[in-house]
Amino acid sequence: MAKKNKSIWSPWSLFALSVVMLSAGWLMKPFPVLIFVGFSPLFAIVDYARDAKNPWNRFELILLALSTSLFAASFFDFRSIIFVLIQAIAFTLTFVGYSFAYQNLGSRLGKFTVIFFWLGLEFIFLNLPWRAQTLFLADSISLMPDWINWTNHTGYLGISLWILSVNLVFYLSFFHKGTFNVYLFILAILLIAIPIGLSYQMDTLGINRDQMISFSSESNILQVKSGGELVARTAAWVSVLIILLSFVKNQTKKK
Repeated sequence: MAKKNKSIWSPWSLFALSVVMLSAGWLMKPFPVLIFVGFSPLFAIVDYARDAKNPWNRFELILLALSTSLFAASFFDFRSIIFVLIQAIAFTLTFVGYSFAYQNLGSRLGKFTVIFFWLGLEFIFLNLPWRAQTLFLADSISLMPDWINWTNHTGYLGISLWILSVNLVFYLSFFHKGTFNVYLFILAILLIAIPIGLSYQMDTLGINRDQMISFSSESNILQVKSGGELVARTAAWVSVLIILLSFVKNQTKKK
């Protein structure tokens, strides 16, 4: 029997909270701090989906939250609505993929798996022809270049890893097990502040979106192979491994 979720937050309240914070995070690019918190309720919604008899009946809330926030990220441009929906569906599958992997590989598979899947999917989008139209999570910090000088070491999508990792810690501090953990909350604040502080100490400029897009083009393929988006590329390979193991385990259970 699945364990009962003890959170005081209902799925709909988590959905509303996420929509407000993610949309505000995208719209407040000059000070996008809410983007570091907005995904944490979505991690909590996964707990309801994962523990329910029908594990697919909560993911529509994640899809709706991502669709709304990505639409806000496009500044409500109806010309981009189709691509926004395509991306929202694709990124919702990162949460679905975690639930599937959790069911087959067990409780030791942590929610960091969602981050692997998300980064892997961003890496796939980066290598598709419509990369220039893609909204990457890292774009939410694009107006704060002084915060991300360290991307020379991680690639531009290292920002996505940073944002999602902080969100995961905020989830653990606020929503996990229905209690507030002050130590994890302090850790989340430090995970925001330390990279920013280190960035201000660096003399080199970080990689921006335009450079990433340029490096991923066919004319710069050698630059990608020599360095490129190291974090996202690694996450893509890890994601493939997790999915393959999940499918193998799933087929083994059926025999």
